[in-house]
Amino acid sequence: MPRFIERPLEQVGLGPGGRPLFLRWRGRSWRVTRTADVWKDVGCWWEEEGEKVFYRLEVDGGRLFEVYLDRRTGKWFLYRVYD
Repeated sequence: MPRFIERPLEQVGLGPGGRPLFLRWRGRSWRVTRTADVWKDVGCWWEEEGEKVFYRLEVDGGRLFEVYLDRRTGKWFLYRVYD
């Protein structure tokens, strides 16, 4: 069952093509072992929400994280965690 988090990430290390290689959240680092999916969402454009690029990532230990880059602000967020 996924848990919604929707909190800013402290740090994201990027690799080729701008894909995340590691994440830092709440003082802990997570190495990305696989990118399972990537998609874009334009959000609520009528509320001036910008485009977001979502990544479903497998990290150390086999957990799945969904993160996104808010292209308008350039900030990364942890969106969802699958335990």
